Amino acid sequence: MPAELEALLRSLCTDPSRLAALTPEQERTLVANVRAVVGEEQAPRLAIAPVSAAPAWSESDLLTIDEAAARLRVSRRWLYRHAKTLPFSRKLSRKVLRFSRAGIDRWLATRRT
Repeated sequence: MPAELEALLRSLCTDPSRLAALTPEQERTLVANVRAVVGEEQAPRLAIAPVSAAPAWSESDLLTIDEAAARLRVSRRWLYRHAKTLPFSRKLSRKVLRFSRAGIDRWLATRRT
């Protein structure tokens, strides 16, 4: 087992709430390695459940259109046009659109080199 994966597992064991902060790549790697250790016959019974029933975002984490546009350095119009395809957008009602601060940070991290 790679040292990085072992450190990740140790940190998750001490504080399971860190599971929500994993990137999709880290999550896939973790599940693949756990399935390799457990065995394929056990894999159907291996269900990765969320740590809590709380949503991945909270009220304090949601940004308005102006705040999100400033953070992303795009226009409001661009955000409205692309909201349906952005993984961090949250439509709270018919006329209320908000954006996850943590989601924006993760999305930007995947695009910056």
